[in-house]
Amino acid sequence: EQPARDTMAEASSVVPLVVTPEYGLVVLVGVAMFLLQQIVLVLPVVKQRISTGIKAPTLYPRDGQIKELKLAPYQVENYMRAQRAHQNNVEFTSVFMALFLVTGLFPEVTLHVALAGAWVVLFRLLGGVGYLFGVRQIGSLFHLGGPY
Repeated sequence: EQPARDTMAEASSVVPLVVTPEYGLVVLVGVAMFLLQQIVLVLPVVKQRISTGIKAPTLYPRDGQIKELKLAPYQVENYMRAQRAHQNNVEFTSVFMALFLVTGLFPEVTLHVALAGAWVVLFRLLGGVGYLFGVRQIGSLFHLGGPY
């Protein structure tokens, strides 16, 4: 009788994970966020690194490096905007993506989470591209997806 009790105790401590079909939307939004980070926001940094000669792993060049590379103020500004847009999204995505994917597993809110994530991706895209052109305010609307 003792083994049956142990088996019952083990079975009661297991929580089944049910993934609804709507979770596919969460995954789709997660892929969109990954592509935003790895393509849309990386390409401007690569372009600026090539045009300025700033080599990785340097994130932000020091004054001495700027003088050594003979960079004009507009070149420094363009590089800094591209790097900041990318770096800001790296920092945001590292926290948001895990919380987003886990929260989407709760069936009661899966669809809401997917919609909120799509909102966040849209405004992170607009914000990242806007930052490149000096229009940072557009991206702040991504925060409206947070209440979900």
